[in-house]
Amino acid sequence: MIRSYKSHSFVSGLKFSCANAIKANKVKFVITFILILMAICTGVFVAVRCNINYTLYNLKEICLDDFYSGFAASASAFGARCISLTVNVVVLTCISFSPFLFPLAQVLFVYRAYLFGLNFALIFIFYGIGSIFTAVIIILPCQLLSIFVLVVFYIVLDKINCNCKKFGGTDCNRVLFIVIAFILLILINLIETLLLCLLSGRVILVI
Repeated sequence: MIRSYKSHSFVSGLKFSCANAIKANKVKFVITFILILMAICTGVFVAVRCNINYTLYNLKEICLDDFYSGFAASASAFGARCISLTVNVVVLTCISFSPFLFPLAQVLFVYRAYLFGLNFALIFIFYGIGSIFTAVIIILPCQLLSIFVLVVFYIVLDKINCNCKKFGGTDCNRVLFIVIAFILLILINLIETLLLCLLSGRVILVI
């Protein structure tokens, strides 16, 4: 009973911290998602434009061999995405220590969103309407959720670091929050990979 209460209290506290951080940084939050939306649209536009101009094979951001072989639904792809997510978490953790590095966080979010938009459009270009289930039901929610978690992670961690500077303290639950965010990202990645394996989904590697 006591353990259940503690778990409920911890989850409630985590929700409150996230909501409070987002509310206190509404401007940053809105700017970030506007840029992310623009980056996704840009990626879609580039994919369509390059396909029309028959220059798709010259794109350096993707590996078409991985796309055709179904590499994105393999254990190797899961490992690659885990490494990518780890790098993202480490970079955002470092950036969050200074509010002046906010633009660098935006560069990371925009680049990731651009690659998502590019790859998402290419799924339809190569597989047509038959790919709609894989793209919309699996790839779209998993990738958008990963981006959302990264954005919230940065906003909340930035707030935690700011509070630590103002009110003192060294850890301020920082490590625990980083671990929770990392586990959540890996879990999303694992679910995406398992669903692609089960449904034999062949998609471009999105990291």
